[in-house]
Amino acid sequence: MSKRRLPIPASFPPYVVGSVSDVDTWRALDGDVKVPCDVVELRADAFPAGVGAGVFAQTQCMRPVLVTVRHESEGGLRPMREVERETLASYLLPIASALDWEIAQMHTATDLLLAAKEDGVTLIASAHDFAKTPSLAELREKEAFARSMGADIVKFAFRLNTYEDIQVGIDLLRGATGPMAVMGMGPLGAASRLLYAQHGSKLVYGYLGATPTAPGQWSAELCLHALGSLTPAS
Repeated sequence: MSKRRLPIPASFPPYVVGSVSDVDTWRALDGDVKVPCDVVELRADAFPAGVGAGVFAQTQCMRPVLVTVRHESEGGLRPMREVERETLASYLLPIASALDWEIAQMHTATDLLLAAKEDGVTLIASAHDFAKTPSLAELREKEAFARSMGADIVKFAFRLNTYEDIQVGIDLLRGATGPMAVMGMGPLGAASRLLYAQHGSKLVYGYLGATPTAPGQWSAELCLHALGSLTPAS
């Protein structure tokens, strides 16, 4: 598999990221030049522990690959010891154009993150809240820390419980100090993802196959079609 460096979009539209969370969908990508997304997210935390890591490298994905080995506390799809997560992520760096790592765990994974940066891999630092929308001040603090740790893109996903919560995401994007991706989860999440794209979010996540990987997530193909009819907010 050849690595494609992931440049950060300079303007609208953002990249559509298609998440893959099962072996069959990942294998079906082999040599497919019509994958309906700009970036394929390999959710390695979703694959059963018994699946050998070599399975990932055997597929020739025709899109840049974002490697994610999500921590259980932030939506990981199976429990993994930290050393297991870091080992798997390190193994997958040769096929990765980008690596997603949680902001809360960055301080314990400095060797992995340094190796990724030295290999030219785009670093996405993320934080997730499945219960609520954090305060703008809390999000700004996390953004500052992530950038101090070398993040190329800072990504936030949080549950929207009120219409006022939607505005927090817009304010966050308007005041971002660098490239950022923001997405809402829950019943209000689907619509917010397009709204945040119009306000400068660099990534919009959908899913490939049949299984969403977050609440309120659209299919990647639907995201592509919807973005094609939108323009950036003034």
